[in-house]
Amino acid sequence: MESVLDHMAQNPELWAFLLLVACGLGLPPWSEELVILGSGYFVAAGEISYLSAVIWCWAGILAGDTVIYSLGRFAGDRVYNWPVLRSHLRPARRRRFNSSFLKHGTKVVFFARFLPGVRMVAYLVAGNLGMKYWKFVLLDSIGAALTVPISVYLGWKFASNLDYVLDMMHQYRVPLIIVGVLIVAFIWVRLGRARKERFLRILSMRKNRDKSGS
Repeated sequence: MESVLDHMAQNPELWAFLLLVACGLGLPPWSEELVILGSGYFVAAGEISYLSAVIWCWAGILAGDTVIYSLGRFAGDRVYNWPVLRSHLRPARRRRFNSSFLKHGTKVVFFARFLPGVRMVAYLVAGNLGMKYWKFVLLDSIGAALTVPISVYLGWKFASNLDYVLDMMHQYRVPLIIVGVLIVAFIWVRLGRARKERFLRILSMRKNRDKSGS
């Protein structure tokens, strides 16, 4: 944790972005949570604002994930032989992901955001198997929107004990994922109801206008 904070001290926002891109590529410091909590630490120190920390972290995550998706999309199967990726992408794991992706592509990409051990493989497979980029970005953005604001906030409020917070996040990862999914489902249902109500209201207005016109 200390080495991450030392790097970020030079320019917390830019380094958060760069380190998160590196994490997305499977490079040190490996864990996105370290960087995002570190951003919260600098919010507590008054060096950056909470909103700025969230935006830069969110952008870094999307940029790193986009690179992985693009490698899968445009470099093809050759990418799996690159030394930096070979250890993460063994053939057996690739086959499992290909099979899962063909059946449940949307779910695989969404839940991969919460599972560091499978994230890189899932995003490469998404690119390989031709998932639309707009759909990939949408799913990734929703996942990041569920995790980044909370993690930055925890780093901000518990800046004096980041290692403890990191341990708690790892310990309660599954419950946090469940809560996040429930939040997304709730928002989705509310938006669906709002669209339906707006449609019915427009339809009613048109009917009234047609009656008055006749």
